Amino acid sequence: MKSTRARDSPAINWKPAVTDTAIYAAKKIVAGGLLFLLVFYFVCPVPANQLRSFDEIFPGLDGSQKSGIFGGEGFKRSFKRNETQSLIPNPGSGIDLFSIVKEKQPSHFIEALVVVPNNGTPFDLRDAYNAVGRIGDIKNQLNFNRKRNTSIPVYEESTRIEGAKTSRAIPDPPPSETYPVSEEIFLRLKDRYFGNLYVRGELSTNHQGLTFNLTNFKTIRYFLFPVMKAEKFCAILYLEPLEEGMLVYGMAAVDVPDFVASRINIASSVERRLNVFINWIKEGLKAAK
Repeated sequence: MKSTRARDSPAINWKPAVTDTAIYAAKKIVAGGLLFLLVFYFVCPVPANQLRSFDEIFPGLDGSQKSGIFGGEGFKRSFKRNETQSLIPNPGSGIDLFSIVKEKQPSHFIEALVVVPNNGTPFDLRDAYNAVGRIGDIKNQLNFNRKRNTSIPVYEESTRIEGAKTSRAIPDPPPSETYPVSEEIFLRLKDRYFGNLYVRGELSTNHQGLTFNLTNFKTIRYFLFPVMKAEKFCAILYLEPLEEGMLVYGMAAVDVPDFVASRINIASSVERRLNVFINWIKEGLKAAK
């Protein structure tokens, strides 16, 4: 007997019918969602990092210290390995340059601190990044020479180079609208007294500030006499936009043999060079505004 299922049973269609009403409703939902996202993006404020105040980072400094720090001269002090730093950031600030330079087991330290006023327009990390990128301007910084009773450059030349294995000079990049999370650059500084200094610069940024770590990757000589081995000089510069301006906090450290330290005023020598870096950054920040 032939089956009558196909003739007698209606066809079953499992594919639901899509009506014009359903399509119209779906379009309204999608359009409404897009409109909400556009309004949220363009109208609702996007939260930004809150600028910290100076006292949040360096609490407890007295009026005379703060007067120098905000007055342009800044605060500078040298100390030896058996002494301790004067500028101690708030432990909760996340800033601890001393622990980083101490890893080099140096014999001498220099600490420095200044706040560059923002003159009504707040600084940001882009300003900090562009300021430390002006390597060619380091040579323009003068330092007062007491013996000559005049100001002279500590570095006669300052050049960005390709890398540790080649000293071919390359130009500084133009000011940038963005800044990287990390970057490595190489410098050649022609010191008036020590000749060519080859320095590696390691730059890193976070949501608060920018850290620029400078280390010599070749031996430093006084004329032909070696005075400091590679990796024995370290200078760290930390920049953070504050409510009051740009914080520029520096810590430098060197390790030299005792017989060299007895013949050269190490503290004064390192302080002059750290001061050059601080002034170089200050001028770069002022140029940014």
